[in-house]
Amino acid sequence: MGYDIFKFGALYLGDKAQHFPERPAVNGDIPQYDGSSTISISPVTREEEPITWIKPYGINILVADRVLLAKVSWEDLDRNGFVNGKEIVIEGQHFRCRLLHVGNTEGVPNEWDKVLDETEEDDALWHWENMYFWGSDVSTFEVLRHSIRGYFSARYWNRSSATGRYTDVGFRPVLEPLASDNLVFNCTLDEQDFCWSTIPNGKGFCPILQPTQKNVFANVPDRQRVRMYTLLKKGRPVRMDTNRKGKYQDVSQLKLTDRYFGEEYLIPWTISNGIAVANKVLLQKI
Repeated sequence: MGYDIFKFGALYLGDKAQHFPERPAVNGDIPQYDGSSTISISPVTREEEPITWIKPYGINILVADRVLLAKVSWEDLDRNGFVNGKEIVIEGQHFRCRLLHVGNTEGVPNEWDKVLDETEEDDALWHWENMYFWGSDVSTFEVLRHSIRGYFSARYWNRSSATGRYTDVGFRPVLEPLASDNLVFNCTLDEQDFCWSTIPNGKGFCPILQPTQKNVFANVPDRQRVRMYTLLKKGRPVRMDTNRKGKYQDVSQLKLTDRYFGEEYLIPWTISNGIAVANKVLLQKI
């Protein structure tokens, strides 16, 4: 149980970057939708405060830690591609940007509650107080009403009109790391070529491993957790069986190897979308 924090990207309305809200609640400073502009998540280009993303350990998604846009309807978000998800690229990493699955009725298993189970429910982390956010789910009770979460507690469930634009309901995006079609392999493991990189702008090194041959993970069930390969720092293996994280200065110090040093050195990964993502940050950056 735990999480890592990353900071990158900004919310845009049309070509204008929106500020990252410091008071993400009703009567706070959340940007409001103008009803017509294209909504997107794109790289930070000037001096905007980047979005804060929470990655739960062992789950291959990054969830915005607060609502980024208010007075936006579910239909607005659907029209902009966020219900089914659309591909974006930030700092060279491909992601699917979408809404969370929050349950079509109260109490059913869903993605948001799983995220809370793996992290915590504190408002200081998730900024749910006095603000709902849209889920992708259609309410079981009424097809024109869609699920919303938050406001009274992290797990509070309610529903609202899909066409309504309210100051207390907003957009909390989630990112899924995806494979890229433009690969330059930089390591060979078990006679397979891979491209490895890291989730951008975190407090440490959280690698993503993508095979150049798309069928390498084809027979691995989605969201399967595995332990494989070893991280070397300056040629020495890094232990994975301790909560104490080592430190590094530059990625050039690091290397992946298929040489076996022992179970305590095998990296824990979760497989999804044809790639492997480390379950958590492996080393802290100095």
